[in-house]
Amino acid sequence: MMRCRRTDRRGVVLAVVLLMIGLLALVMVSYLFFIRSEQQGIVAFGHQQQSRLVTDSGYEELVSVLRADQHNIFAWFDNPQRFRHALVWAEQYEREDDPLVEIGSRLEYFASEPRPSPAWRYSLVAPRLDGPEGTMRFGVTPEAGKLNINVATDAQITQLVSSLLFEMGIETPGPYVAALLDWLDEDGDAREGGAEDEYYTNLDPGPPYSCKNGPLDTLEELLLVKGFNAALLYGEDVNRNGILDQNEDDGEDTFPFYDNGDGILNHGIAPYLTVFSRETDTALDNKPRINLNADINIIQAQIAEYFPEGEISAATVAFIASLKQDNFDFVSMGSPAGLYGGEAVAGPPAGAGAGEAAAEGEDDPNRPAAIGSLNFAAAPGSPVTLEEMPYLMDRFTVRGVEQAQQPIVGLIHVSTAPARVLGLIPGMNPEILQKIMATRAELGAEELRTTAWPLVYGGLSADEFRQIAPFITTKSVQFHVEVLGYADHLKAFRRGEWVIEMIGPLPQVKYHRDLTRLGMAWPIDDDEVVVIQPE
Repeated sequence: MMRCRRTDRRGVVLAVVLLMIGLLALVMVSYLFFIRSEQQGIVAFGHQQQSRLVTDSGYEELVSVLRADQHNIFAWFDNPQRFRHALVWAEQYEREDDPLVEIGSRLEYFASEPRPSPAWRYSLVAPRLDGPEGTMRFGVTPEAGKLNINVATDAQITQLVSSLLFEMGIETPGPYVAALLDWLDEDGDAREGGAEDEYYTNLDPGPPYSCKNGPLDTLEELLLVKGFNAALLYGEDVNRNGILDQNEDDGEDTFPFYDNGDGILNHGIAPYLTVFSRETDTALDNKPRINLNADINIIQAQIAEYFPEGEISAATVAFIASLKQDNFDFVSMGSPAGLYGGEAVAGPPAGAGAGEAAAEGEDDPNRPAAIGSLNFAAAPGSPVTLEEMPYLMDRFTVRGVEQAQQPIVGLIHVSTAPARVLGLIPGMNPEILQKIMATRAELGAEELRTTAWPLVYGGLSADEFRQIAPFITTKSVQFHVEVLGYADHLKAFRRGEWVIEMIGPLPQVKYHRDLTRLGMAWPIDDDEVVVIQPE
């Protein structure tokens, strides 16, 4: 009996020991699994950090380009040679020896190298709102190529937003436009179909808030306006890449469930609007412009300083002096375009539907000088030649002396803005628009530097040019930037968005977001989406 009890006791001990060993083994396996997971997490975090740094490298590269060539649109607007698959670091080769540069296509490179060596790259990407459908740009977008909603006239906003909403299938866009204008204006009186505090403070479900009655700080603020949502802001382009993806063209099958499946991408209203565009009244070299409303002695001294090689003829200088002596109202010219010959125009050119509408609200004291009358005067008996106009448009201003220190807000970049935005310029008509779009595609960087090019090269008459000149610019100060950072050997990527303002050589970040959650989205390896502009 004693022997049996000892045997039973030994069996229990053995079972306990085996159980403890099993538990220890389980703990050890769990610990090893935890260590392995932590290790993989740290590696993944490192890859994400690396992709973020690569994205920042693309941003810094752009800044260096802007410092050197800010007003050359060919340097940054669409430059795939510089901004597509740009190498930051590679394990087995230097940047100047990048095999992708010689091959030209990353898909072909992957085909020749099944296991590519570690390498990190970036691309600067942007939508192509004009041009072949389904293509993209490798560059950035000047904010001046959009309509500044904070200073645009009611008629400009109505024309742009109504047409965009109508294309989205909204047959009665009036209430949306009214609500938007109520959000922007300073009064508390609601337009028909619009909304003021009475609507916003009684929202159910809430929370309630007040009507802004002032300028927007960001475009996303439109989501607070009655009737507006992300579907109106970004259209069918839910991943914001400017290209029609399969899920954006299949109706209710996949998200977004509101796309109409017509094979045409609706971009929404966001790509055409901005709250950032403004510039100082300076020439392209950042020197103050010669104000024709200043004292004649100051004007003559500045002309001698700025044009030492005689770019402006003695006859032109004498002509300006004679106008000063006759107390000519230079402000009435609207821009230096009035110095060029031609008779004054009593009103907008025939058929200028967009211009006539955009002139509404010109007496509003809250509008900038850039939004004004279309009855711009011309100086009589002018000896100014076409060859002098690029210098005059860049170096001279007709703003009041007291306004010279104030920024000019809302000018439209005539060399890059899409046709839909150019059509909103006062004095614009379909014929002028067609001439501008056709001409700028053929000109080089030097010809496009100043706003004189539609007159000098674009076939516009002096009268036509005089009407649009006060509202256009070729200066690029604020830029919308989107950078992708990615690797050849990994799936890790980062997608960052900035709006920056170049203050001299220094970039000031006005807006920044991480768009990685929207996915990589851009078909950067698809050679068919690249359309290289002529040099």
